[in-house]
Order: sequence, then structure tokens, then C-alpha cells
Amino acid sequence: MRGSPLAKAVRPGRLVRWLHEPHRVYGLWLGKHCVLAAWLGLFLALISPPHGLGLPLCWFHSATGLPCPGCGLTRSLSCGIRGLFLESWQYHPLGLAILALFIFTAAQSVLPTVHRERLGRFIQSRALFFNALYLAFVMAFVCFGAARAIFQWSSVWMHFRL
Repeated sequence: MRGSPLAKAVRPGRLVRWLHEPHRVYGLWLGKHCVLAAWLGLFLALISPPHGLGLPLCWFHSATGLPCPGCGLTRSLSCGIRGLFLESWQYHPLGLAILALFIFTAAQSVLPTVHRERLGRFIQSRALFFNALYLAFVMAFVCFGAARAIFQWSSVWMHFRL
């Protein structure tokens, strides 16, 4: 394990250095790919019916019968943008946080350059906080998806055992 790629990737020193890197934090939060994802996510949330299209869209769920970490996210965003907050939470608990992030990212993209640069400097000056927040969000997203899949798999397994 000591020389494995996984061991090298999760070394504490490497993680601490990554958390303190100010040049990456802006790209993680407000980079061009984030702006594109935010506008696309908001567009999909606006055009999608709040309770789905009635068609399965997740290829992972269709192939395995298990939900992926993002299953329900489009419906959650669609409900959230329409003010249906309880339904949004029920479809995906992180949907409202993602919606807020999408709105913030899209809004900052239309600000004058001087304000975007000031926001970028603010985020970079607090690289540890924003990188840690990013990492915590990704971990929460993946852990929620894994827990939901395990829970669903175990309930199906228990059904077959009875």
C-alpha cells in the first residue's frame, strides 16, 4: 500500500499543500467550466418539469437499478428554482446547495470585470477555506450517493432473503 498510487494520492502532506493552493481555488469555484455548468444547470432546471419527464435519464440507474450520487438532482434543481423546497430536498438533499451555487456562479459571470476580479482575489486570499469547502462538498456528494445506493441495495437484498 505504501508505494501504491492510492497511498501517494492521499498523503496528508499532499492534501495540505492542495488545500493551500490559491491559484487553483478560483478555477474550482468560478472558472469557465463552472460558469458553463452553472448556466447549463439553471437552463435545465427551468425547462425541466419539477417532477421529471417520466423517462429514465440516468444510465447508471438504468443499468444497475441503483441510484448514482446525482440521481434526482435535475428534479431537485427544477423544484428548487420554482420554490418547491421540500420536494427539492426529497429528490436530492444537496440540490438546494447546488442551486444556490449555480445562481451565484451565473450571477458573478455577468458582473463587470472589476467586480469579478475583486471576487477572485477574495476567494484566492482564503484558499484554505474555499478548497476545504470544495473538498467537503465533493465528499458529501459522493458519501450521500454511496449511502443511498447501499441502503437501496440492502433493502432489495433483505426483500429477497425473506
